[in-house]
Amino acid sequence: MKRCNSCLNLIDDECVFCPLCGYKEGNPPKELFQLYPGTVLLDRYIIGKVLGVGGFGITYRAWDKKLDTIVAIKEFYPISLVNRVPGTNNILIYNIQREKDFYAFKEKFLDEARNMAKFNSESNIVNVYKFFEENDTAYIVMEFLEGECLSDYLKAHNRKIELDYAVKVIEEIANALSKLHKHGIIHRDISPDNIFICNDGKIKLIDFGAARFSYDENKKLTVILKHGFAPPEQYEWINKQGAWTDVYALGATLYLSLTGKKPVKSTNRRVKDTLPPPNEIDPDIPDYISNTIMKAMSVDINFRFKNVDDFVAGLRQKKFVAPVAVEKKKAKKKRSIGIALSLSLIVIGLVVSSFLWIKQKNEGTLSECDLVMWYCKSGDKELDKNELQSYKNIISEFNKSYPAVKIDVVGFEENEYKKILKNGGKQPNIYEYLNIDSGTNHLSLEEIYNSENFNNYTLLNQVNRVYGCYDYLPLGFVCPIIFADSEKVEYDKNSVSSLKDMFEYGSFATDCKDFSKIFTESNTYYNVSASDMFFSNQIFFYGTKSSNYLKVSRKMTAQYKLIYCGVPEVCCWYSNVWTANDIDKKENKAALKLLEFMLNENGQDILHIRNKSESFPINDRALDLYVDVYGDFNGFFENKDNYIFERQEL
Repeated sequence: MKRCNSCLNLIDDECVFCPLCGYKEGNPPKELFQLYPGTVLLDRYIIGKVLGVGGFGITYRAWDKKLDTIVAIKEFYPISLVNRVPGTNNILIYNIQREKDFYAFKEKFLDEARNMAKFNSESNIVNVYKFFEENDTAYIVMEFLEGECLSDYLKAHNRKIELDYAVKVIEEIANALSKLHKHGIIHRDISPDNIFICNDGKIKLIDFGAARFSYDENKKLTVILKHGFAPPEQYEWINKQGAWTDVYALGATLYLSLTGKKPVKSTNRRVKDTLPPPNEIDPDIPDYISNTIMKAMSVDINFRFKNVDDFVAGLRQKKFVAPVAVEKKKAKKKRSIGIALSLSLIVIGLVVSSFLWIKQKNEGTLSECDLVMWYCKSGDKELDKNELQSYKNIISEFNKSYPAVKIDVVGFEENEYKKILKNGGKQPNIYEYLNIDSGTNHLSLEEIYNSENFNNYTLLNQVNRVYGCYDYLPLGFVCPIIFADSEKVEYDKNSVSSLKDMFEYGSFATDCKDFSKIFTESNTYYNVSASDMFFSNQIFFYGTKSSNYLKVSRKMTAQYKLIYCGVPEVCCWYSNVWTANDIDKKENKAALKLLEFMLNENGQDILHIRNKSESFPINDRALDLYVDVYGDFNGFFENKDNYIFERQEL
């Protein structure tokens, strides 16, 4: 028996034509730029027939030799930028002037895989098994779905489906979107083309090609949209997009599913909104469903559902939804009353604002001065580039409030950094502390620790015990973690209280000596090469510090499970620790403000989340956001009282 190179089913060795799909062995693909049937990727995946082609990729049916199963493989192939010599595998960039575009788009393609891989446990989101680079391009290996997309399903049912089933489909996708939104991701391409109805009845959300992190809203976003399903804000280069963006598209998808009519382009509705409510097209559609759809599709964000949960509540009649026109009339009336009240309060407001301005002038503003901040580079070019950019972004945000303060940030290699700190000389105002003092007097940071915001920094309450004073300010922390190879073992526990629990599944090693403070037996399993052993499948469980999370997650994408230490006391370490020199009164005041800004939610977001740093945010709210974005850490910090900090010797 052999496998047909097109449909991948087993056929007799003598067959020239496949009796199941008609493919003749050796025939080229339909389009010559596609990979030939029978091509092998990563010495593991046999390429079969093409399932679909888009502007940025080709999706193939494929056979996984390792797991003996059919998978779908998406190849990054931007048709406008590349070509392929028929019968070869490598792609060629034929417009060298757009080479930068190719690599930028490829990184976004891999971002799609990373985003999808975070949700492999969700039943309504297509699973990603692996992604890799080969043939000068990139590939995503996904679960193979049998069935059809909603757009084809609608065509087969005269563009309309029954109310109950249409609502069920939308609710299933809303459930998937709710998970994405909680992790800070918006899909931005919801439409019938990206909703898949499986033969077993499951409803799956597919294709994350347009997904972007919602907290990136102030950056220029690529305009990726489908007319009729994209809200007005998606047509703009600089815009504010969020969960409400997906709500509009979900409402438009339900509109089409119930009426058979594709909604008009949303930007046209801004000029004159002639879109009829669904119950005007089909009187059998209940008013509450019609009102809910029209609210979801409001071109004015202020009258649209802010999240998918509220949208679903309207569909289930758990939330009363008035017609949008009625809501607008009420809002107009409230505005009229508000204007009258505002006029009567103007005089009082002027007096109060004048008082506050004088108070801020005396207490809040900073005098013109120059600050110098030093930090130690990691030695990793990519991480160092990200870190410098994060400090520059922090300074830029800080200067919006304190424009008179000029800040110069300088990074040094570790050996040079330690040397200049030991040798004294002219010192910076603030610097990253590596257990080496500059020899000058420290500026006390007790003002920060006594501020009203300190309640937001639960894990900083051990600083005095660790350092013996309040002269040091950690901006992050590191904790112990355990990786499990999810391709090799099925370890269903989210935490481990004894290493013995894991040994019935496979072997363990750690490259963190401090694991012995958590699990006494871990001394036996210490090995400086534990990470290499994990990557080469010599061990199935790998214990390390969370500072190695990004390294492992990139190397073992969609092939690991993260386990936290469920013991009474977990030994952790402060990281990214800063201190300040007592130099000048004006500079000291500005230095304290800058350190406090680096500690607040905005500064921590820039430093740890957007920068993807090697440590966790020390700010509670920023830590919650970090966990939402990197869902692997769900459950890690529910009991912070278990976390005991020790001084980390560098």
